[in-house]
Amino acid sequence: MSEIETLLTVEEREQIRAPIERARTLPSRAFTDPGFYEFEKTHVLAESWMAIAFGASIPDIGDVFPMETLDIPILLIRGEDGVARAFHNICPYDGCEVSLRRQQGVLHIITPYHGWKYSLDGKLMTANFWDGFETPGKGFPGELNVDLVEIPCQEWLGTIFIYPGSQMTEFETANYAVIDHLSYLDLDGIHIGVNHSDEPLIDTLTIKSNWKTVYENYSPNVYHESFVHSMYRNSPHSPRVDGNGNKTYTEINDPSGYLGLCYDNTIGTSFYGESNLPAILCKNGSDNAVNTISNVFPNWVTTILGDTARISIFLPEGPGMGKQIVATFFHHKGARAPELAEDRMLAAKKGILARKEDNIICESIQRARKSPAFDSQFYSPFWDGMHYTLSNLILDRIERAEAAIIEASIEEV
Repeated sequence: MSEIETLLTVEEREQIRAPIERARTLPSRAFTDPGFYEFEKTHVLAESWMAIAFGASIPDIGDVFPMETLDIPILLIRGEDGVARAFHNICPYDGCEVSLRRQQGVLHIITPYHGWKYSLDGKLMTANFWDGFETPGKGFPGELNVDLVEIPCQEWLGTIFIYPGSQMTEFETANYAVIDHLSYLDLDGIHIGVNHSDEPLIDTLTIKSNWKTVYENYSPNVYHESFVHSMYRNSPHSPRVDGNGNKTYTEINDPSGYLGLCYDNTIGTSFYGESNLPAILCKNGSDNAVNTISNVFPNWVTTILGDTARISIFLPEGPGMGKQIVATFFHHKGARAPELAEDRMLAAKKGILARKEDNIICESIQRARKSPAFDSQFYSPFWDGMHYTLSNLILDRIERAEAAIIEASIEEV
């Protein structure tokens, strides 16, 4: 039996595809096995528009930010035109990283190993003394690619996305659901808030959990709120059902992996409290009255409340490890106002508290997946429709990758 066939058995696939009343989740090894993660890294995550950083990481022209995701060294650059671009952080000549550290406001990039000079759009300017003369590009055979290799990159809602794989779908097509759903909001009017020292309100948390567990927990799992989160336990609107057993929220359950919930801001205020911050606005100028908590496949979370927006990025670092980056946004009039600094700090603190409470649970689940007692879980049809959609989406992506691998192997023969 091939590696492809053992990734998930026929029986496991049938259980995932079964109606939700008798379906099972992905098996435990899908969250713990290094081989499973390596397959996902190449064929699921890399073949997606991944959120990797916030625009505030490279706020100004000439800002350079080397980072790594999916074990790929990446270089983010804010170009002369103000556009964020991503490149593979490797010099084509010497194989060394093009930049070893963050830089601000540079006119060009000098490589650390042999001093080659690159423009902010990744073009080689000078390969000094390559052939004994200080002339740009002199002596290179025409077939050599001496420029940096660019990665498809998109900046939206203060977030930088890249597509590391080879089967790219346009950003707007892949993310049609969230773009359409939030189109009523004045998203250009919100900015990352700053603290008392004018530093962006961006927090980084380490979490010992699989990326799928983090995804399952946040928006798709509404059931846990009043048990895990102190701010929900203190609200009369938890759990999110009325006296007749009807949900007090509207589910977002798109097959693309846009999953979450919407509810009235009057309910949201009972969770998050009042503040002096200006409201986030709709495009028609009215205050935002709809709170939206949503996940965007595979690793991006948007929480848009009445006066605060929290955006989270989860960067996987292995089958049971990752890094969570959380930024807190506000209406532009409140994002930097000194008199609202305490309100911003409190809003950010509440968001991080909720993340830490969630992360305790996610890490517990990751440990429990090693138990031989249960290899998979079942669903509550009332609560878990979004989780069921996610499991089937992941299986879709795995089977699509398997089909492409099999087709490529046939063509080689």
